[in-house]
Amino acid sequence: MRLTLRTLIAYLDDVLEPTQIKEIGKKLDESGYASSLVERIKDVLRRRRLTAPEVEGPGSNPDPNTVAEYLDNTLSPESVADVEKICLNSDVNLVEVAASHQILTLVLGEPATINPDTRERIYALGPISTGDELDVAISETASEAAQTDSPSATTQAASPSQKNNVPASQQTVPADTPEPFSSRIPDYLKTKPLWKRFTPYFLILLAGVVWAGLFFGDPTFFPELFSGGNSSTQLANNMAENPELKIPIPGENQPVETAPAKNETDSTTVDKSNTPVNEAQQPTPAIKEKPPAFDPPPPADAESETVTKVVPATPPVDTNLPPKTPAPPATPPPPASPDNKTDNTAKKATPKIELADVPAKAPAAQIESEDGFFLASVSNMPDIADKNDWVIHSKVSPIQAGTPVASPEPFTARINIPEAHCKVELLPGTAVTYVGKNKAAEMGFEIQEGRLRIEASRGLNDANDAAGPILSIKVNGDLWRIELVTRDSVCGIEITPVQPTKPGEILGSNGYTGVLYAYSGMIRFSDGKGEVKTVDAGQWMSLSAKDRAAGVIHPSDRPKPLRVPRWVEPEFKDNSYLSRRSIAAFVKELDDDQLVSLTMPAITKDLKPNISDLATKSLALTNRYETLVKVLGEVDHHESRIAAINGIRNWLPRSLENGELLKKALNTQFSPEMAEIMERLLWGFQKSDAQDRFISGRLVEWLEHDNATVRELAFNAIHQLTGRPIDYSAIATPAQRRSTARRWFSHLEKHGSLVAPDEEAKPASATSPDSTEK
Repeated sequence: MRLTLRTLIAYLDDVLEPTQIKEIGKKLDESGYASSLVERIKDVLRRRRLTAPEVEGPGSNPDPNTVAEYLDNTLSPESVADVEKICLNSDVNLVEVAASHQILTLVLGEPATINPDTRERIYALGPISTGDELDVAISETASEAAQTDSPSATTQAASPSQKNNVPASQQTVPADTPEPFSSRIPDYLKTKPLWKRFTPYFLILLAGVVWAGLFFGDPTFFPELFSGGNSSTQLANNMAENPELKIPIPGENQPVETAPAKNETDSTTVDKSNTPVNEAQQPTPAIKEKPPAFDPPPPADAESETVTKVVPATPPVDTNLPPKTPAPPATPPPPASPDNKTDNTAKKATPKIELADVPAKAPAAQIESEDGFFLASVSNMPDIADKNDWVIHSKVSPIQAGTPVASPEPFTARINIPEAHCKVELLPGTAVTYVGKNKAAEMGFEIQEGRLRIEASRGLNDANDAAGPILSIKVNGDLWRIELVTRDSVCGIEITPVQPTKPGEILGSNGYTGVLYAYSGMIRFSDGKGEVKTVDAGQWMSLSAKDRAAGVIHPSDRPKPLRVPRWVEPEFKDNSYLSRRSIAAFVKELDDDQLVSLTMPAITKDLKPNISDLATKSLALTNRYETLVKVLGEVDHHESRIAAINGIRNWLPRSLENGELLKKALNTQFSPEMAEIMERLLWGFQKSDAQDRFISGRLVEWLEHDNATVRELAFNAIHQLTGRPIDYSAIATPAQRRSTARRWFSHLEKHGSLVAPDEEAKPASATSPDSTEK
């Protein structure tokens, strides 16, 4: 008996003969791959997060009818091989086939059971018509079931009262009175009475009326509605009857009220009780103004002075109180205007940032992983021969200047620099090098790729230490200075490598795109050319060389974001279910203090695509190009191949010698012809190549290549050159791939290339710089 995927599924569902089960079990003991495949089938059946295959579109493979024929064992041997290959390459299709077979086994293997109560209720539904053949057959069956040894059994069966072998008490409705249809409708399907439907609306309306009555009935909001007379007359009456004001009597000595103060002195107390007053010339004034309810605010130096309030012994001479002349306030210094600040900043020349000749000692720092492991280079370890290798760590470790470190997906690492009052977090998929002192700052980082979140220390009350840290950031030879102006400043830096578009291309300073985000505080950026840019909280700027040279703040290759990304927020952590599951699964595969070259290659061959993908991305982050080439030839997971392709293409343009190293690694892993094809595809293509008939034809031909990596590279190249959606999958059946290739061949015959010359000329003519200048 052959050991196929369908045989294994039937073996797991226990539908084989005992001799076949024994034979399959013996073969499973002998074959390690078959045993692992059985465990994989069990695992995908237990996973709840797997979705169903697409019914139509690029991911609709295989066809549902084909799967049904495969389960019925009526499919041709050639098609069976294609279906099993798709299932082995995709967990979604594998679980669909295995679960369908399991369900069919349960449904077809056991007879349907009928509840006895249900059977009796069906028999007791009511009388039957004598003319209906089906009803007669049912009545005869019931009569035979209730037949006894009495010779009058036939007569009893023919009687209407004896047609159903059910007591009369179990009949829901009498035989002669049909049950009304409304009584058989469930309560949740019946229409609710009118009062039940309108009761919620009536209660809401009643609450609104009560609230409106309370609101409009409050005299505080609408005093005009409740005041019967003139408001000015009422105000005068209230002021005349104000109990807070005491009219002084002439000739009496009034007490002196002194405000409490820390240092009271008698010299500041003013006594005006002995002042001579002519009582005849000083009548009692009419009260026309209400005194203020609150005293005026004390002066700025009220804590060190004593404020004394003196009530005069006699009323003023004039009938109308003279206005009190306030003391002229001190003229505050004029605030610094933005223009003055700009002029001062412009006058102060910013020195050009250059690297120090001899790297100095950087502040002490330590690195730790928040949720798993981080990677550190072994370049400073003399006992390891391969200086390009990396080691896996899970404990807090000191980090020295010049040591590359990385935080592979899905882990997050944190670098603490106590002396600089700074914390730097490496988000998943980030590789940096901690550098020493230079002319830009006391310490800094050289970023290879990824995302950094930089946070200044908080909670410091010392005014002399209110400024934030200053760091130097180096990317592809470009050196910047990032200054966190305040202690609450938080910023994020994102660096994305640019992939090559032609063989032998070295991008240099154009080999990356980057963005600087400011979450809080103020960030001051300088690229060493004498120009300083300030990024406030909630803003961002482009770090790409072409954008900075053109004075463009926002990136030219992406739309403007509506807000700062969430990963820039302090204490941000992805707590989704998929992230937590990936972390838990990947942690089980790693060991502390192990070399990447010995651990990751074995994990890339894991049967679980997500685990293999994470291991491949770790190899790409550490520039293990030789192992990435092996992944292209030995690993069957689509996700891992894509991660290896991106890792190689990011690494290629960083050095002139990388092209020769890649060529040597490809020739070691593949045949000379295959190595040449893959080398050309990995270098990429330019827009002008899409108008070349020969290159366009080769790319379309490679869509039907036997190697899955070649097909995926050709698909990516066509999609990037044309910008058109392609209904294609590199792991589809040969018939489906052939159908897509034929459509592209028809396109080549019609236009001569992937992109027609007139298509490229139209957008260029609309914004031609020559025509604008002339």
